[in-house]
Amino acid sequence: MAARSAALTGGALLVAILTSGCMAVEENPLNVNSPREDQQNVSSFQQTPEDFGDDPLNLAENGANLCTAQPSVGYQEFTVLVHNEALETFTIDGVSLADPQGLTLIKAEISAANREGHHKAHGGDEGGHGTHSAEAAPVTPEAEPAGPVVPVPANGYNITTHEYVNLVVSISIAEGAEAGTAQGIDVAYSTGDQEFAGTHPLVIELTRGGCA
Repeated sequence: MAARSAALTGGALLVAILTSGCMAVEENPLNVNSPREDQQNVSSFQQTPEDFGDDPLNLAENGANLCTAQPSVGYQEFTVLVHNEALETFTIDGVSLADPQGLTLIKAEISAANREGHHKAHGGDEGGHGTHSAEAAPVTPEAEPAGPVVPVPANGYNITTHEYVNLVVSISIAEGAEAGTAQGIDVAYSTGDQEFAGTHPLVIELTRGGCA
């Protein structure tokens, strides 16, 4: 009888040990011993540089052809609406004219986006005209950030996620020329150690006498 009790006790102890071992395998929420490839999949949802593409600010969209006379102040301003749709902040590193002929970029600034749209030439004696009408900026002061109220230099400006801003370039005709053209506006920008470049296809013709 004692031998039978000892046997039962030993059997119960063995079952308890086996059961405890099974529970240890089931209770492993951290996957401590999981295969290496499974652990690497944890970072698969993180954004990679390839996700941004070559031009995450989509500067190559919505081009136009504009011609206007240079006003008496000696330069003309052109406005381009920029919208950052990415989940990242981008810093503007440089703005220049694409293939300028007889034109000089005086300055480039960032100002608050407005409902007058982009591709606006203002401050001149004659209004600019292009291949299509100005596009309204889909933004209200309550909805999305819309850039600084007072214009600031474009170089070094951080365009935050979902922010709308106006990129305003001041352009003048080079000394000794009667007119000039540019094939767009080049913008270099970056985030972290990633660099990007985009050309906004705003073809500009600036004259001293007026457009035909």
